[in-house]
Amino acid sequence: MRFSQIAIQNTVSKLLNGQDYREEILNEINLNFLDFTLDFFKNILDAKMNDKALNMSWYKKWFINSDKFKSDEVAIFGGMNKKSITNIYGSATKTIILDVANANINYLENIISSLESNDDNIGISIRISYKQIVVELNLSESLLVINALATKKIALRGGAWSSIGKRVEKPLMLELCSLCGVDRKYINAEIFKKDSILEFDREVDFKLYNNNKTKEYRVEVKLMGRGNPESADAVIARDSHIFIADTLSLQNKNQLKSLGIEFLELKNNANCLSDFKNILLRLDIPFKNK
Repeated sequence: MRFSQIAIQNTVSKLLNGQDYREEILNEINLNFLDFTLDFFKNILDAKMNDKALNMSWYKKWFINSDKFKSDEVAIFGGMNKKSITNIYGSATKTIILDVANANINYLENIISSLESNDDNIGISIRISYKQIVVELNLSESLLVINALATKKIALRGGAWSSIGKRVEKPLMLELCSLCGVDRKYINAEIFKKDSILEFDREVDFKLYNNNKTKEYRVEVKLMGRGNPESADAVIARDSHIFIADTLSLQNKNQLKSLGIEFLELKNNANCLSDFKNILLRLDIPFKNK
């Protein structure tokens, strides 16, 4: 999921002020979801106006077996997401996605048909209007659309929370260093690997240097919730020296201390800048008081 520059800037600002950043991410998820929903409804309107099929063949024709949409969109329309398809089938080529999406639509149709045959079923219909044009979806069509929207929302949420840390890491560290007066010559924000020979090696995106540049310090940023067991593991895997986190449990802190790793907890911390300056002092990383 892509984040707007404003959302990234607001997230960085909230983190450095000890505030919770999650509202910014939720707002981005909702904006992306609403944009998708409106576009989806417009495409449904167009499809129904140009296809009078009484069964669900129109949905497959316009949303599954059409060249108009990218493969990840086709997966969503079929009630699946691309990542799940990759995990299940080991690949997510267009052919695989088309097969899975068509099969899943057939499966959903069968389930919906059984619901429709139940005398106690609830009537559901979605009405889409644009100017003088009105389209009303029946129960089967409405449930397929609702399922696709639910799939999209889940995909957006998963993508947002898994990627926000990586998107914010550099802007956060650059802003933190700027506010603390660290000169750019003591900063390396280029992507690099601990050992380029190893294909499995983890990337580290930020390094700081001491006064005479005889030592380099790898920086790890994690925006996880309190008590996340992966936090310290990530630091160990990347051989990091400084750990910046949204929240840290007591266990996290004790583990980092035992490893001799400097750390900074941001949430509810009114002294983020002064705490980071203390880390810089201990590691002999030059900075100017502002």
